[in-house]
Amino acid sequence: MQLSFLGQSYQASTPAIETSLTGETATFLGKPYPRKQYNITHRQEASELTYRGVRYTR
Repeated sequence: MQLSFLGQSYQASTPAIETSLTGETATFLGKPYPRKQYNITHRQEASELTYRGVRYTR
């Protein structure tokens, strides 16, 4: 997804998230729902950023 901030364009990357059911049930606002275990499978590579003129690597 192409985004921009203060006139600078950048490519947004979203990690792939895998889920697996845990067999547990939780209740929220009186309604039951199955609980899931979330696993993030993609890590972002390091990127150079600038904040108020100071460059740093994430």
